[in-house]
Formats: sequence, C-alpha cells, structure tokens
Amino acid sequence: MILFRYLSREVFQAMAVIAFVVFMIAAGSRLARYLSDAAAGALSGELVGWLLLYRLPGFLELILPISFFLAIMLAHGRLYVDHEIQVLSSAGFGESRLIRLTMVQGLFVMALTAVVVFWLRPAAEAGIQQVRADQKSMTEFDLLIPGRFQALSSGERVTYVQSMTEDQRLENIFITERDRDEERLNPDVVTMVAEGGETRVDASGNRFLVLRNGSRYQLSKSQGARQIIEFKEFGQRLARHRYEINRLAVKEQSLVALIDLDSAEAWAEIQWRFSLILMIPILVLLAIPLGRVEPREGRFARIAPGIVLCFLYLVLLSGARSAVESGQLAVIPGLFLVHLGFLLLSLILARPFGSNRLGAGWASLGGREHN
Repeated sequence: MILFRYLSREVFQAMAVIAFVVFMIAAGSRLARYLSDAAAGALSGELVGWLLLYRLPGFLELILPISFFLAIMLAHGRLYVDHEIQVLSSAGFGESRLIRLTMVQGLFVMALTAVVVFWLRPAAEAGIQQVRADQKSMTEFDLLIPGRFQALSSGERVTYVQSMTEDQRLENIFITERDRDEERLNPDVVTMVAEGGETRVDASGNRFLVLRNGSRYQLSKSQGARQIIEFKEFGQRLARHRYEINRLAVKEQSLVALIDLDSAEAWAEIQWRFSLILMIPILVLLAIPLGRVEPREGRFARIAPGIVLCFLYLVLLSGARSAVESGQLAVIPGLFLVHLGFLLLSLILARPFGSNRLGAGWASLGGREHN
C-alpha cells in the first residue's frame, strides 16, 4: 500500500501539471479566437465566456488520457534514472505487479473520463447549440463596437458609431450599404449620417433602427443620378435571423438516445466515447515499456516518440470515426480495429521484457541492453 501511494503520487502529480499546461494552451488559443471574433463584431462579447465554458469538456476528454500516458512515462522514467527500480527489482517487485498498480491508477482516470464523455460533453454541446441560437438571433446592431468601422451583412454594409451611451443610444452614426435590386446589375449605394439613433421594438416584436437628425444619400451608378434626403427621424427595420437548434445532433445525445437512433453517425459517436475510455488501459501498456530508460538517458529520453505515438493513436481513431460515419468502414469492427492494432503494438514493445523482472531485456526503442 505504501508503494502504491508513492507511485500514485508521482503519476498524478505529473499528470496534473501536464493537464494544466495543455489545458491552458488549448483554452487560451480558443479564447484568443473568440476575442478576435468579438473585436471584429462577429461575436457578442457577452457570449464569449459561455462559449469557452461549454468548450472545456471537449478539451478534457482528450487531455485526460494524454496527460495520464505522459505522466506514467515521466514517473517511471524517474524511477529508472534514480535507480529506484533496481532496488524494487532486487526486492522481488516484478513488472507484472507494476502493471497491476498502474492499471488501478488507470481505473480512476477511466472513471473521470467517463463522467466527461458520457455526461459533461453532451450537456456542453447542448449549451453550445443554445449559444449559437442566441448569437444568430441578434441583430447586426447588437454587435456594434463604438469607434470602429465594421463590415456587416457579409460586407454589404459598413457601419460606424462614434459612441454609445449606457442606455444603448447611438451617437454620430455613419452607414453605407448597397441597395440591391435583382433587376439592376449595378446596385445603388446608399449612405446615411445621423447625429444619433437607437433601436426600438414594436408591439409585434419587430426591431427598428431609428435615426435622428441626419441625411440620406443615394447614388445610382446605372442612371448616373443621386438623391439627397434630410430627415429628423428615419426608421429602418432590422433583420433578425432565426437559428433552429439541432436537437438531433449526435454529439449532444445521451448514450440511450444514440442507441435508439441506430444510424452510422450515432454508432460512430458511441464508439468514439467508449474509445476515449478504452484507450487508457492500452496507453498504460504502451507507457510502461516506453518509460524504461537508461540512467544516462534521462527521464525525458522517450517523451518525443511517446507523444508521436499517442497523437497517432488519436488521429487514427478520428479517421476511423469519420470512416464509420461515411459508411467506408463497417460499424463492426469500426474504431475497435485501431485499439486492436495498438494493443498488439504494446505487446510487441513489452515482449523483449518477458523475464518479468524490471529492467531485464532490451530497451523498447533504443535497442540497448539493460545491465
């Protein structure tokens, strides 16, 4: 029990550090993209936090297995570098016992991953759908940023607002847009300037942009004419896009609902969720032989090939998932074919160490004999 606590502390401390670093990098990268979209007026700043929060379970379902795999390699590598493994080996602590202890640690990680995969991520995907619906339901003027020219309506309109008061009143407004007409090849250009404005909602729920004390300039390229209108108050209805929440999206369905769907896409999602859990014990079997290093090599000697192997595992799983969704790969064996391949690879890496004593045999990657 003392040895188990010692090994568990080494593994989970390393896992926590790795998971935190990778998590911060992934979250920071996604946050930077969301903030860029918000600064450009393509995303409401109020929704950035919620959108990032709902993305976190998607990060965790991949970070947990990867960080556990690397933590095993680092923790076991330190045992070899500090010659602790030789002491354990002389006391009769065999490799099979080390595998059993590490598998027990893996059960905890598997349980944590299962919570994320089967509960947190589907709930988060439903939240993402709701955020997208809230975003699509906003009008273009809900996304205005004072003091900046913004291209709206896919570039058809450019808007500038100098400032915005606390009660959402706009000051010094400039709007230019193409007045498209299907009968004209060259659309008219309409420009409006106003001292102030605001958005209003009528009894039917329609939203209008009301401009005050301004001018409207219309230039017709086809007819070579122009029109200038001065107004005290000018109203324009704001288009509001409707976004239908896709409640049939497989990513947000429960396991029971996916089984009831009984489609290739649903079965691919089911296998993907189970694969993220099933890969953990296989990664344990891969990490233990990869963690055997010579003291002069250092504990980080095989981290690089380990990372490549782990990401290759995930890439192949993702490719198999796409193949199952498209019907190019049968549901059975489906993603389990990838697991079988890496299980065989783990047995090949461990085979030279068949004496069941730690440190015996040939190095799994270096091809050097342990003394």
